[in-house]
Amino acid sequence: NDHEFLLKGEVFTKDVIEYWLDWKMEEVRAIDSRPHPHEFELYYHY
Repeated sequence: NDHEFLLKGEVFTKDVIEYWLDWKMEEVRAIDSRPHPHEFELYYHY
């Protein structure tokens, strides 16, 4: 866990950090499931 510093001083709770990480991973999965415009340009032949 490299987020221990966020827990110091009770600025963030472990639950808040885990929720935020899950939320961001949903965004990553959405991006990963689609081709990048450059990939499309490289491999799509008209």
